[in-house]
Amino acid sequence: MCMSMNETLDNLISKWSSLGAGFNADPYEAGDIDLERLLLGTARHAPQMARLFIMAATWLHAYGDTIAKHRLKRLIDDELESEIQPILGLLLDTAQQGTHPREFQSILRHLVPEASPKPLFESARQSEKLSEIARRRASTLSREWGLWMQPIEFKEDAIRPASWMMARIPALRTRADFRGDLRASIMAALRYDVDAGNSESRLAKLAGGSRSQIRNAIENLQMTGRVVSHRAEGANRREIILTKAA
Repeated sequence: MCMSMNETLDNLISKWSSLGAGFNADPYEAGDIDLERLLLGTARHAPQMARLFIMAATWLHAYGDTIAKHRLKRLIDDELESEIQPILGLLLDTAQQGTHPREFQSILRHLVPEASPKPLFESARQSEKLSEIARRRASTLSREWGLWMQPIEFKEDAIRPASWMMARIPALRTRADFRGDLRASIMAALRYDVDAGNSESRLAKLAGGSRSQIRNAIENLQMTGRVVSHRAEGANRREIILTKAA
């Protein structure tokens, strides 16, 4: 049975709460959290809840290094509806303000602004008067993405410190060590994408890298004991498996 709109929003908030974002919600206990797909879901539902957008942007501003950027670009191409892509663009662009270098520039080049400018939040779309207020008060950045929103301030006092988050979700420590590079995308694909480790070619597709890039990254991950690669029985391909150390 499909989740209702509110159930889906509650699910997102529960996951962000588990990551240390300041929501009065029970933590997510149903399994591991796929960060990249969490961003897609957040973009889909941010127009319903300003705080969701602000807390996600704040968390990404602080912990953007944990995002597997190659895989996120692949998921945008394969799974994110075209009308939602400007919302994700505004979210990532907002989050990277004040970071050097800009955290998400390679991803933002994948995204285009809204063709018919309008308020970001549904509450401001309810009448022409509210829409006009949103347009007049919109930040320069939100105008660039065609989604009118007032300037926001990061709620840094409303997110947990990195030590709390890493203790709760140890896999994030590895992601942060890799600073979101292709190795992070390989590990995320192996963890969350069906049959990602069946071959180097499938892993390259799902992690968002070329075959040569994937092969070099796998060699590094094997050296550090995070993955094991072996020839599949009776087949001319190599399987890649996450180890417990991952």
